[in-house]
Amino acid sequence: MRLVSYDDFVVGMLRGDEITDLTAAIGDVPSLPWDERVPAFIRSYSGSLATSKDQWNQQPALPLTSVRLRAPVPRPPKLLCAIGNFGAPPPPDSPLAVDFTFKSPESVIGPGDTIVLADVPASGFEAEATLAVVIGREARKLTTDEALSYVFGYTAFLDVFATGLGRPQVGTFFGKSLDTLGPMGPCLVTADELGDPQDLHIRFSVNDTTCQEFNTSEMLLSVADVLRVATEIMTLYPGDVVTCGSPSPGRAILKHDDRALVEIDRIGRLDVRVADPQRRSWPTTVS
Repeated sequence: MRLVSYDDFVVGMLRGDEITDLTAAIGDVPSLPWDERVPAFIRSYSGSLATSKDQWNQQPALPLTSVRLRAPVPRPPKLLCAIGNFGAPPPPDSPLAVDFTFKSPESVIGPGDTIVLADVPASGFEAEATLAVVIGREARKLTTDEALSYVFGYTAFLDVFATGLGRPQVGTFFGKSLDTLGPMGPCLVTADELGDPQDLHIRFSVNDTTCQEFNTSEMLLSVADVLRVATEIMTLYPGDVVTCGSPSPGRAILKHDDRALVEIDRIGRLDVRVADPQRRSWPTTVS
């Protein structure tokens, strides 16, 4: 299944070039506030909604071109971003095999939306592509072997952050959490449909120039191990989003009027624009 949120945060299903409106077939989910609908859908997916799945293909469909896609999880309860997880492994005395930082759920935007570079004293706005994992059920202290069974699905994420804010050389919640710095989409592909998350080709380009191109097989810690480490720290709940890290080489520095595109095998294309009301100028790439 390829789950989407569209227009006024209607929950739907993407099938080819059409969107199926699931409103009439998913119980009381549509009556909830917009930001609670997708987490509620995920919580009920294998429970109360299991008996209604046969009805989903019978619901009315709309052309994809006629709707505005939103982020598939428009307001995740938690958004936890792995740092690095590619390239050289951490030093032996590192307390964790991978580190994390929080990103504000309010930073999330969807396909076709605009990243607005805020008027803050940043030295640039860097961006990197990553695979995002959406949790399907309450998860605490998972083992590697069981971790993937707690995944609802996967989507593409562009992790944008303002550099030069806060402590030097340290990624900060402030720098990552400004509004619009979290593009996500285009859809949420359920784990059973996507298959092996360790064999996904990821490409990130700006204005048709490739900045990053890598495979999830290159991750230092697998998706399962990222979730194992994350759930050693905290309990994760349905709808929480965990990103899996990204190689540092090729990160782009965004500027006004850029077009940023993330493409992930078996997930799709996440295309957003960039606007800088200040029209600032920075180098275009990070080595």
